[in-house]
Amino acid sequence: MITKRLMALIALVSSSALAQQQPGDGNIPAPDLFDSQIACTSRLPGTVPTPTVAAMGAMQSALDAAIGMGNARIADELLLTDLGYAVPARIGNCGQGLDQIAFTAAAQGSIATDVAAGYADLYPKFTAVYGDPGDLDSTGTAGAVERARAALAAAEADGTASTAQLDLLRGTLADAREWDDEARAEYNAIAAGPIHEAAAAQWMAGAAVLQSVEDYNAAVLEALGAQATLDTMYYEDYVPLRNSELVGSVVILVDGMGIVNLSRLRSYTNADLTDPRVATVDENGVTDSTDSNFDAMGNLVVPMRLVDGELHSIALTTGVDDARENRDNHRIAVDALKQLGEDNRNVLLQPVIDEAIRRARAEAEHYEQQYLITLADTTNRNPFTADLPSTPENEAEPYSIASRHADYLSASNARATAEADLRTKAADREAATQNVIDAFQNPGSFYAQLVAGRQAAKAEADRQVADAASPSMILTDAAAAAAEALTEAEEALTAYRSLVGDPEGPVADLLDTLLENGGDDGRAVVDAISQTWDETAANKDAIAALTADTDEGAEEDGPVTANKKKLDSLDGRVGQNEEDIGALKGETDMNAGMIAANSGNIAANASNIAVNAGNIVDNRGLIGRNAATLVNHGARIDRNATHIAVNSERIGANAAAIGMNAGMIADNRHLIGELSSDLDIVRAGVAASIALSRMPAVDGGGISFGAGMFAGEMAYAVGFQVERGFGTFDIGVTSSGGEIGAGVGVGLKVWH
Repeated sequence: MITKRLMALIALVSSSALAQQQPGDGNIPAPDLFDSQIACTSRLPGTVPTPTVAAMGAMQSALDAAIGMGNARIADELLLTDLGYAVPARIGNCGQGLDQIAFTAAAQGSIATDVAAGYADLYPKFTAVYGDPGDLDSTGTAGAVERARAALAAAEADGTASTAQLDLLRGTLADAREWDDEARAEYNAIAAGPIHEAAAAQWMAGAAVLQSVEDYNAAVLEALGAQATLDTMYYEDYVPLRNSELVGSVVILVDGMGIVNLSRLRSYTNADLTDPRVATVDENGVTDSTDSNFDAMGNLVVPMRLVDGELHSIALTTGVDDARENRDNHRIAVDALKQLGEDNRNVLLQPVIDEAIRRARAEAEHYEQQYLITLADTTNRNPFTADLPSTPENEAEPYSIASRHADYLSASNARATAEADLRTKAADREAATQNVIDAFQNPGSFYAQLVAGRQAAKAEADRQVADAASPSMILTDAAAAAAEALTEAEEALTAYRSLVGDPEGPVADLLDTLLENGGDDGRAVVDAISQTWDETAANKDAIAALTADTDEGAEEDGPVTANKKKLDSLDGRVGQNEEDIGALKGETDMNAGMIAANSGNIAANASNIAVNAGNIVDNRGLIGRNAATLVNHGARIDRNATHIAVNSERIGANAAAIGMNAGMIADNRHLIGELSSDLDIVRAGVAASIALSRMPAVDGGGISFGAGMFAGEMAYAVGFQVERGFGTFDIGVTSSGGEIGAGVGVGLKVWH
């Protein structure tokens, strides 16, 4: 950031467009507009409500907490306010906030006043078209058109409406469209500009959130009603387990959470041999024992009864809500036991926990199946289909548990869809609010809003002149003044855009700095720019010292000149380095030939050794057979031993030569690496020198750029040139190969 600000200062000082600035003067177009923006930004809230985002350290957002399990309406007034939040206040913007302190031309300047007029005029025209964003019953002319269109379409589709009725509806629609056109024309006349457009988008986003909340609440009530209707129905063939110790004894339920009672685990798993608990079956196969739901082998036993010689499940009638509760409670019990198993550190207790989990899963699966069977029942629960006055409309037709369950699923899916829409709309509102804040903090938005506002003022002035049969001088003067004000605003916008230029450049960063810390920092930067004029002479002396040249009579070379001469001297070193590399390459080729020759000698020696080994074997045979002539052959054996010794010495010498060659090759590689690094630096220096030398001079002063390339190395250079009455000052900075170079030049006018 500091570097960018420094570059911005240099760029502004060097700019010919600002050459006439006097110390203490501002150099930004329409400086009172920046004062206005600083004031507006300071009125923005420190934090903006974001109900969809969890606060730091929080487990869930405010919207998550309000939605919960989706079984309650959202009625929190504070949350509803946050969801539809608008910034700044709808009654005004900038100087017209909640405190009602308006900007004035005398206090803040005409530009600030024009921009700050804002929402006080825009909001009522917006509500005339679209309705009050905070009131769902207010729909504006747009809503009136939609209602009239829907009424006409319904009447035409019905086919029973008379011609007079249809004509009346068509007339109503035409009137609604005419009113809507007039309201939209008044709104569009002043709605242009980024700040107004961002505000309108936020109002619409807030209204969409409130409508989405209403839709969500309606969907929640529909889902709850569908579940309540389903839960009141009864199923006649429900098969419960006889023993119920798992839920309520082994696992105690508290607020939907399961707490394991360790003292009952052993009896539940039949691990307590002093108190065995198993399901018993009598001689008829009836299993109505309440001691356990598992037999001695640990198998689940479902209650059965002997009927006409066959066993049938013992069923009873239960409500759908009870079937769901049994299913849910057993799921909780399984989860509690599984958590106990994960947390357990007692290896002796673990087998008991594992067995308890297995049995609990068996019970949970049984109740899961019973619940599914209950929901699938298609038995008609309303055989009397007559639509009697005392019969609710939704019970005038046959219905079953399955059909009521289908209604509940449909309502639940609609509730989930409404929740997803609410989350999306709330996030959209938050993004729209951020766009408003960004518009207030962006200088470009203020200039564009200024132009849009003055365009609207000119259009209104021109309309009044055109509508008057004989326009007065007051009207014509007002139109001319509006045109002049618009021209000034357009020129200010053009000047701003020209000044900013590249949004990533240093000037743009400096303009951002102007808005920091309530404007104090920006004022300080502008003052610093003004003070640089007093330092020009000192800069000239510094530049002269940097570029002093002994060839021109100076006592010693300046750093820049010395660097340039050093770069020039490097050309000879580059040539010498190239010759050295060629010589090293020749030595490397020679070493490779020697290595190849040594390899051949080693192979020949290996062959000789093999031959000698064969001879030794043959000699041993001859020694055995020719023991009588051992003396004569002894001389020959001695001669062979001598040959072997000679060969061994040659092999050792070859091995030593190979080691020496390997060391020489490593040394050569190291030297080549050092030379390559030196060459990179040299190439980079040559490229940097070329880049500095190719920067053109700018007539009148300015910024110049240069680039250079040498032997694959690329360099870039940037220079700032300032021309004043007595001379020209030039500063250049270059970068290549990770190294930075700088150069300074000065030219003094000796005669005119």
